[in-house]
Amino acid sequence: MSRSRWRQDKEAASDDRKPSRAEDQNSRLIFDLVILVASSQSRLSTSFRPQAKAMSLAYLQQESTPLHPDDIWALSWTATNHLISGCADGHLRIFDAAEPAAPVYDIPSNPLAVTSVSCSRDGKRALASSLDGSVVLVDISEGRILGKVETGREKAASGEQGEDPTVATELELTTKELPAFTSALHPDLKCWAWSGRSSKLGIRPITEDAASNDEELAEDGSGHAAVGRGPLGGEGGVIDTGKGKFTMSLKFSPDGRSLALSTEIGHIVVVDTETQNVVASYQSHAMAVRTVAWSPDSQWLYSGGDDHRIVLHDVRAGSKTGAGGRGEGAVANMQGHQSWVLNVAASPDGKLLGSGSADSTVKLWDVGARSCVSTSSTAGAVWAVEWQPEGAGTLAPGKQFAIAGDERAVTLYRAAGAV
Repeated sequence: MSRSRWRQDKEAASDDRKPSRAEDQNSRLIFDLVILVASSQSRLSTSFRPQAKAMSLAYLQQESTPLHPDDIWALSWTATNHLISGCADGHLRIFDAAEPAAPVYDIPSNPLAVTSVSCSRDGKRALASSLDGSVVLVDISEGRILGKVETGREKAASGEQGEDPTVATELELTTKELPAFTSALHPDLKCWAWSGRSSKLGIRPITEDAASNDEELAEDGSGHAAVGRGPLGGEGGVIDTGKGKFTMSLKFSPDGRSLALSTEIGHIVVVDTETQNVVASYQSHAMAVRTVAWSPDSQWLYSGGDDHRIVLHDVRAGSKTGAGGRGEGAVANMQGHQSWVLNVAASPDGKLLGSGSADSTVKLWDVGARSCVSTSSTAGAVWAVEWQPEGAGTLAPGKQFAIAGDERAVTLYRAAGAV
């Protein structure tokens, strides 16, 4: 309808019925409320708007490793400047990041695809999990498996039988098998954790006494030595987070005090590693959360999910009761990917966040400005993004990262001009 026609209709209607004084006052009141709400929304939007526009950054593709036999689902960059890839063929491959032309070690660690890889702070140990539920601990410098646990075939924790053998106690319920899909290694090698097809989380201490492991070495008919539990065999406990039926991602905070996990129903749970209590629970995503990552100072938690979003959580503002609330602790959203966010990783200086997606792109985000500053296209889904740790090379923090995924190779990216 044109403005002139609308004005004519309005004048015709005013001839038939003039508004009363009360109706006129109500109209003014409604108008004032609309203006007030609009003004409030404008102020709220402004308060979360970046104060300064982030500048675009250029990161150039550098060296790549040789092609792997299958897709790469997991990646870790150690303090000793080693890249560790977890491949769908069940192998862990260790590369020297300075010369990635060939693997230093090729370890047939798992019978099925490797789903997660994490490393200790000193870069000496790596923990990897597989689709079959097996978890292995590896000596990175020697390329040797120190211990292996079949989480789908043994009880997650030990317990005693109740007085009535026909009645299962709460403790006995936690002694059932807990098959791992993902695992995490404490940065200081104090413990390790795993979870998968359950809302439960298993935690065990690490005993760096591998002497007993040598007694368990034996040929299993496959041509490889059968490895015992070794340092992974300590007696631990089970925590029921009560959120979801499948854990997608599991990460210790850099200070080792917290453990975050994400589920297939969009929940994120934070556990205190000392008390083993749930201290925060968030539901900031509407779909599965495939990845979580911590900031270097352990104050921020980043998550990425199937809703194409990346959410920043201030863990200091989260629930301390474990009850949580929708979006509680979530302070910002970053959107730009056109498909699932498969992995996120914070740079060592905390200024940038890298993200890989099923849309075949890797993006870099300015954390302070909450905006994308770099996008690189690839030939396939990007399952892993890892930054070079501070001190691992000659470059300044945040100047080099690596990606891996459906391209079947680990590729390095370096900031333009970085030497």
